[in-house]
Amino acid sequence: MPAGVRIPRFLRWRRHPVVSVVVILLVLAGAVVGGNRLYTILVPPELSCGKGMTATAKPVACVGVNLEGKPFTKSDPERMRALQKEVRAANDAVTGESTSVVLMLNLSPVDDVDTVTYESLYHNIEGAITAVWRANNTAAYGSRPGVKLYLANMGSRYGWWERTVESVKQYARSERISAVVGLGQSTEQTRQAAAAISGQLHIPVIGSTVTGNSMNLDPADPTGKKLIPDMFRVSPTNKDTVIAANQYVSGLKPAVTSMAVVADGVEGDDYTATLAAEAKVAFQAPGRTVTVLPYTSPHDMPGGAGRYDYLVQQFSLMHANLCQAAPSAVYFAGRGRDLGAFVQTWVQGAPCGIAQLNILVGDDASEAIRDDAVLKGISSGRVTVAFTALASPEEWGNECPGSDAKRNYDQFFSAFTGRPDPCTKQPLATTQGAQPPLSFDPAGLASGQAMLTHDAVVAGLSAARHEGAGVKNPGLLTGILHQFYCAQMLPGASGWLSFGADGNPVGKPIPVVQINADGTTKTAALTWPSSAPNLSLPQRGGTGAPGC
Repeated sequence: MPAGVRIPRFLRWRRHPVVSVVVILLVLAGAVVGGNRLYTILVPPELSCGKGMTATAKPVACVGVNLEGKPFTKSDPERMRALQKEVRAANDAVTGESTSVVLMLNLSPVDDVDTVTYESLYHNIEGAITAVWRANNTAAYGSRPGVKLYLANMGSRYGWWERTVESVKQYARSERISAVVGLGQSTEQTRQAAAAISGQLHIPVIGSTVTGNSMNLDPADPTGKKLIPDMFRVSPTNKDTVIAANQYVSGLKPAVTSMAVVADGVEGDDYTATLAAEAKVAFQAPGRTVTVLPYTSPHDMPGGAGRYDYLVQQFSLMHANLCQAAPSAVYFAGRGRDLGAFVQTWVQGAPCGIAQLNILVGDDASEAIRDDAVLKGISSGRVTVAFTALASPEEWGNECPGSDAKRNYDQFFSAFTGRPDPCTKQPLATTQGAQPPLSFDPAGLASGQAMLTHDAVVAGLSAARHEGAGVKNPGLLTGILHQFYCAQMLPGASGWLSFGADGNPVGKPIPVVQINADGTTKTAALTWPSSAPNLSLPQRGGTGAPGC
């Protein structure tokens, strides 16, 4: 090249191709980042998620562990926002060494798609808040370390459980998470979530209202027999709830001589599958016929597609077969949110000589306590509805002082409502510097879900407080939970908490609850499917508690 001829600056990069590529990539990366920031400024995201959560695709929601009390959706109900703020304020008040319990549920349900309602979620959260408040402000469950509560959202139909488990894993050490509780419904997604937490983190997973028989079995085990090592639950299994239902039916007068089992055959729902399987066998009895009437709820239906209308169509076609069976009672082995469609089609269907249909449902009927179609059906006199609840505020009776189990419940009631003890009429004693009392509506106890979630949180935090080293190594806490049995039972709102070797509760009562036309409930019976009544800790010379 002739002397004095300068190479244009942009052509000099060809002499250093590697450097050129690196520089170009850096420039492009900066442009992308800058462009993203500019786009965010010009077109704000539909939903801004707080620390621990990420936004999902449609339906848009924040999933993961809510570390900052941020909204889960852009249209969270006011009551949900108030509870989130209450959780955040209580956490901020905890000083010194602490441990955390995560309440993991579908906290962004989509109407007419999910079978869980916001109403039931409120009760679960209130029960968890009450357990943590008692731990931090009374002497009911020890005193140290302090306990924090975090809400974790798995999204609609629990579809983002993997991302939520990753969030739990990411913050398990920094937040000293000692247990994950709740889970919600007995679906394949929640079972996968429980197995993942156990397999990856080795910390206790405690189901509050998880009743499906197979929910504590490892989904990866081809034999279907291996237990999820760290899983426990405070609610009875579907096997026990069906036994309880049969005990109740067998005591009715006049005798129930024919039954129809309305059985949901949808795949992936352990609750409906095991409920139907148990019912088909348990209700068989001398002098009684059992007719199985199958239906299939939608496995996956987008929002606005009309789950209710879809089921009304099926139940309308079932009507003639139900009339032909002419049952003395019907056992509805389906989701509580689908009960309204069944009741409406019966009430509005052609009369067929059955003056009143007596319907008995599993525990998920707690979702239907305020279902308009169910209440109108009851008001018409064409149906009665009762369900095997996992807990009931009336199950211990009203006598004072009552059993030890009732005293435990009364202490819970006082903490939940901020009212004096129902029997002693004394305000709940609190520790020095206690946070203000809670003031939840006692009507929220009707479904029993607040009681069960309270008990699940109590089990998790009690294990952490019994094992000091467990605060830094939660993997030690599974062994502690296994020691809560016989004389070492924990006082719970739903009964004494005692765990068998499989993590299932031992000696739990099951109340049968009647739904009234005005949406109130009444405990019709208290059953003990797996044991004699278990009302007190074992006394010297006594018969001992179940599991001893």
